[in-house]
Amino acid sequence: MILLDAFGRRFLERHGDHPFLRRLDVTDIEAQFPSTTAAHVTTMHTGRPLGEHGLYEWHVYEPELDAVITPLLFSFAGDDERDTLRGVLDPAALVAGDTLYERLPVPSTVVQPAGFSPSTYDRVAARGARFAPFATLREGVEAFFAALADPGYAYLYWDRIDAAGHDHGPHSREFDAAAVEALDTLERGLRSIGAVVLVTADHGQVATNPFRVDWLDELWPELPGLLTQRPAGSPRDVFLHTHDPDAVIAGLSERLGDRAAVRRADDLVAPGPRLADVCVLPAARRMAWLRPYAGRSTRFRGHHGGLHPDEIETWVGRLYS
Repeated sequence: MILLDAFGRRFLERHGDHPFLRRLDVTDIEAQFPSTTAAHVTTMHTGRPLGEHGLYEWHVYEPELDAVITPLLFSFAGDDERDTLRGVLDPAALVAGDTLYERLPVPSTVVQPAGFSPSTYDRVAARGARFAPFATLREGVEAFFAALADPGYAYLYWDRIDAAGHDHGPHSREFDAAAVEALDTLERGLRSIGAVVLVTADHGQVATNPFRVDWLDELWPELPGLLTQRPAGSPRDVFLHTHDPDAVIAGLSERLGDRAAVRRADDLVAPGPRLADVCVLPAARRMAWLRPYAGRSTRFRGHHGGLHPDEIETWVGRLYS
C-alpha cells in the first residue's frame, strides 16, 4: 500500500498522463469526513473507521486530560514541540484495540520519512509492524520493495505533496513539481516482484486564502464564554466543544451566512468521547478559527478537512508488480 498524502482525485486527473498513473487500474472512492490525514493514517494502521478509533482531526479532545491535544505529535494543541504529553498521558490512550499489523498473518513493514517516524503515535497506532524510516523517497521506495521480497505487507507514506499544497496552494507550480517528483520516483523504483501494489490518497486539497479567515470570536465576542475547550479540528472544519450547541449553531449561522455551514458534529461524524458538539464548515477558499489560537494552519494556501469535492473525492489504484 502506497499513500500519497493530499493527492486526491482532482490531482490524479491533472497528472493522468504520467507513466506511473497509466499503469494503475483506478477506482473512485470518497474519503471519510473529516478529510484529514490524522483520520486516514489511523484507519490505515488499525483497519478501523474513524468512528471507531476516534482520531478524526489534527487537534482532538482527549477525555483523560480534559484538554485538546495533537495526537500525531503527542503534544498539547498549540505546542510547537513533539511529545509534550510524555509523562502526562499514556500513549496507549491514543488508539485502543489491536492494529492491522497485529491481525495480519504475515510480517508488516511501515515505511515513512525519518523526519517524524517512528514517533510516539506510530509506536501505538502501528504496533506490530517493523519500521523502515527513510531520508529520501527514493530510499523509501527501495525499502518498500525490499520488504516485499518475502511474503508480507508493506505500507509506504509520503507527505511532501501535501506540504507543498499547504505552503503554496494546490494550483501552484510547487505542488505540481512535488507530485511529478513523487510519481517519477515511484515509476523508476517499480520492480517486478510478484506483489499486488495499491496506491491511494487520503484526501485532496482546496485553495485557501489567509486573508479570508473568519475569526469567530471577533464576529461574535460572546462565543468564547459558550465554549468549554479551545477549538479542535482545523480551519477547514472547526470543531467546537460547548455547553449550549443550539445557541452556538444559531449564533454562528446568523453571523456567517453563506460563508460557512454550521452543523451538529454528530450529524457528520459518528459520536464518540472525543467528538465536539458543533462543526463549522467554511465555504470554498475560506477558513475559520479563533484568533487566540491562530497558528501556521491559518496561513495555509491550500487546506483540507471539509466536504468540498476537491477535499473529499479520492481514489485507489491497483497494479501487479
